[in-house]
Amino acid sequence: MQHTNNNILKSLNDLIEYSTDFRFQRSTSFQQLHVALIKHFFNASSVVLDIDTNKVCLGLDVLNKGAEVTIEYDNLEKFLKSCVRNNPSNVAFYKNILHYYASNAAVA
Repeated sequence: MQHTNNNILKSLNDLIEYSTDFRFQRSTSFQQLHVALIKHFFNASSVVLDIDTNKVCLGLDVLNKGAEVTIEYDNLEKFLKSCVRNNPSNVAFYKNILHYYASNAAVA
């Protein structure tokens, strides 16, 4: 099982690398990927990702109240990879993401 998890994590990291290479053009599909990874990691109710200013605005539910937190990052690829964790529930989520991108031919 660990070997399979490592393959899933490697594939996800490869997808993150590919999706953050903006030399050609930005894809809305990949922005959805980035938001989904951040939202899952922070358990956020909302995420606004501003690639131009290198900021993420998170909507969080804290003690039954809403809170907004802004995070600045230097490198989107490194930031997204830091949101990846190897545990069973996360790996299942990542597997679904990879299945979605494979079946929708988002990575060609």
